[in-house]
Formats: sequence, structure tokens, C-alpha cells
Amino acid sequence: MSKPRFDDLLKVVLSKRPSKEKLKKLGMTQEELDRFLDSLLYATETKAYNRILSEDEKRVLTPAAFGYLVHLLKIKSIDRELFENIISLSLQLNVFLRKKIDKPMMDNIVNYLIFSGQGEISVRDLIENFFIHETDFDFEEDIH
Repeated sequence: MSKPRFDDLLKVVLSKRPSKEKLKKLGMTQEELDRFLDSLLYATETKAYNRILSEDEKRVLTPAAFGYLVHLLKIKSIDRELFENIISLSLQLNVFLRKKIDKPMMDNIVNYLIFSGQGEISVRDLIENFFIHETDFDFEEDIH
């Protein structure tokens, strides 16, 4: 495509109401239009992130909590690295709480991680965040 045609193409694609008809008016053939649409679809597919919970993760996270986390990833409120970090911290938190991480607790974890501004968060920090006293847990206890 020549430069002016590419600029026109961008205007149509980025407009409030892009359509195939507008693209055809620019002189695109059906073949060019199909290739262009396929390239757009391919570009979005490469960004997909498929994640299946392990058996341990399924025992720790409720379906609602995991669904909420996936939703945040999908709408780009969190990235893949934070997504995995949250799952890892949830597994560790479960060891001390001895209960499943549900959606409200997942929301607390996510909010704490996002808004605390800290890069590294420990389970102890999370437990303190949930107003649970450290004395309720033996952090030195061996876990088998």
C-alpha cells in the first residue's frame, strides 16, 4: 500500500464506526480486505493467555476467585506477571489460613498488590493486611 492509502486505511480502522464498505471505497479488493482482517485477528490471538489451574491451585482458589482474576487479566487491569504472582501468593496464604481463597479475599489480595506500591510482597504482609495476628500462626512450623 502507498503511504496515503495506508493513512486512509488507519482513519477508517480507527474511526468510531469502521466497516468493510468504507475499506472497499478506499479501493481495497476483497482479497486485500480478507488478508487485512485475518492479520488483525492473528495479532489479537497471539496476545491470548491460556492458563489452566493445577490440582493444588484448584484446591486453593474458588472458581469465582479464579474467574475474577482471569477477568482482570482480560481487561488488562493486571498483567501476566502479576496474575501468576497473585496465584503464587494465594497458594502460600492458603497454607496459613487453611481455607480456600474466595472472590472477596482475592479482591483484597489484588487491591493490596496493586495499590501498595511494593514490588515484593510476603505472605506475612498479606496476613497483616487481612487483620490476622501473626501470633495465630507459627511461622517457624515445618510444613510437610
